[in-house]
Formats: sequence, C-alpha cells, structure tokens
Amino acid sequence: MKNSEPKHISDVIQSFFKTRHWTQRMDGYNIFDLWEDILPQNIALNTKPVKIQNNILFLIVKNHVWASEINIRKGEIINLLNQKIGQDLIESIIIRIKPNKFINNK
Repeated sequence: MKNSEPKHISDVIQSFFKTRHWTQRMDGYNIFDLWEDILPQNIALNTKPVKIQNNILFLIVKNHVWASEINIRKGEIINLLNQKIGQDLIESIIIRIKPNKFINNK
C-alpha cells in the first residue's frame, strides 16, 4: 500500500462525484438550497422545486394564479437558475398545482 497525503473529505467526495459524472446533477440540486436567494421573494414563497429530471425542473405552485405567473416568466426563471449554477442545466419547467404543500394557503 502506497502512503499518500491525507485528503480532506470534501475533496474525496468531489472526486467521487466527478468520476461518476454526477457533478452536474449535484450542482442542479444546489438550486433547491438557494431557491429563496435566487428568485424574487414573492415567487420563491409560492413555488417549490421538486426534482430535476432530463434537464426539466419540476415545480409545485400554490394555485392557478402562480401557475400562470411561472408559465409567463419561465424563460426568465430558467435564465436566473442557470446563471446561478454556472451552466445550462435547466431547459424547461413543468408546473403542478398543489396548494396543500404550502403552509399559508391565502
């Protein structure tokens, strides 16, 4: 066994993801943690990202009004998200209305 310098766990994990080509997926899921920082507050509070699959972001929204708003601003939202993660990961958005997933249903 060859002795080598110890590596920080974050370097080991990053290397693991790179060898499996998971870094793009992980960068995409960082959007979820930063959702309220990336989007305008009124949009962030009335939407929730669910998953990213095949470069499609699946969102749930509070009601039909927010579904329409997101549909109108899809391009703007996609650009904001892709700029934040530094790559063109999100190509489209699919919207589902689920009012029961939001605490305040006003």
